[in-house]
Amino acid sequence: MGYVRYKLPDETHDILRKVSKSLGMKESEISRLALMEYLRSLSVLSERVKKGRMHIKI
Repeated sequence: MGYVRYKLPDETHDILRKVSKSLGMKESEISRLALMEYLRSLSVLSERVKKGRMHIKI
């Protein structure tokens, strides 16, 4: 498993904090889900899964 570090603008972090609190989830889980959804929208993840390779190079 890998870890990703990122810096959000204060306004974006406030939104993330409010969403995570209202959903009862950790901020890191919301971020992970957002990244997965973004990759899916780019069709990067689905193509890698179809080919049996999960190593994504961006």
